[in-house]
Amino acid sequence: MTRSTIFSLLVSGMLLVSQNSTAQSDQINEAMEGSVSTIDGYVPSMSITKDGKTAYFSKGTYEKPLYGVFSKKELVYHIYRAENINGEWTNITQLEVCPKHYSAKHPTVTGDGTRLFFASNMKGTFGKYDIYVADIAADGTVGVSKNLGPKVNTKEDELYPSIYNETLLFFASEGRDGFGGLDLYASQVVKNTLTTSVNLGAHINTNSDEYAIQLSPEKKMGFVVSNRGFNNTVSQYTVAYGRSSNRDQYNDVADGGTGLQTAMNGNAYDYVDTSFQDEE
Repeated sequence: MTRSTIFSLLVSGMLLVSQNSTAQSDQINEAMEGSVSTIDGYVPSMSITKDGKTAYFSKGTYEKPLYGVFSKKELVYHIYRAENINGEWTNITQLEVCPKHYSAKHPTVTGDGTRLFFASNMKGTFGKYDIYVADIAADGTVGVSKNLGPKVNTKEDELYPSIYNETLLFFASEGRDGFGGLDLYASQVVKNTLTTSVNLGAHINTNSDEYAIQLSPEKKMGFVVSNRGFNNTVSQYTVAYGRSSNRDQYNDVADGGTGLQTAMNGNAYDYVDTSFQDEE
C-alpha cells in the first residue's frame, strides 16, 4: 500500500516516539500523520487527548467474511488506543466498539478523553457508514456505542468526525443535498443532545470531496482537506474567517458563507433528543 503524507489534521504539539524500531512504533508512525492511500482514500491522523497521554487511530486489515467459506478476504477497520509513557507510544490495544466482521474507523476523542466519536458500518446503521459515540470511563473502558441518529446520519456515508472546542462535531456526508461528493457538516453536541446538522457552505464545500476541517481561531484561518486538486489530488486548502464584533457570542464565520457561522453559534437552533441519549 503506497502512502504519501499530506496533512496532520488533529495532532497538536510535539509527538515523542521512541527511535527504537519496533512493530508498535511503526504502527504509531503510520497513524501520526494524515495520508493518502490507494485503497482508503484520505486517512486522517491519530486523535490525541489534551494531556497528550492517550491517542486513538484506525487501521484496516484483510479478514475472512462472516459468510462464504471460499469468499475473498475483505478489508475491515479496527480502532486502536495507544498510551504515551515516558515519551514513547506503547500499549497499543484494539477497542471492541462494534461487532466482529464490521468496521469502525476515523476515531476522534474529546480533549478531556471522556467521549470517542467514530464511523462504523455495523448492523443498525441508517445506510452505509454512520457516526457513533461511546463514553470512555476513567479507567479507559469504552462504553456501548450509540448511533447519533437521523440528525447526523443518512442512508449514505457519514465519515471523518472531528471535535472542535469539545462540543462542535464536524463530519463529512454524501447523503444530503449538498454541493456534490462528500460535503462538510457540523452539529453542536452537548451532553446527550445535538442539533440538526448544518452544511458549512459554498465557501468550504465544492463539487469534489471535502474530508475534514481544522480551525485556528488565533490566526482566523481554517484548513480544509479536499480532493479538489488536479486529477482529484488530495491536498490542504486554507479558508479565512472572522470574529463577530458581538463578543457575547462565539460567532466565527467563513467569509462569503453562513454555514460555518450557523454551526458555531449554539443559539441558532434547537437541541433535539437522539438515539444516543443515555437510558434512564
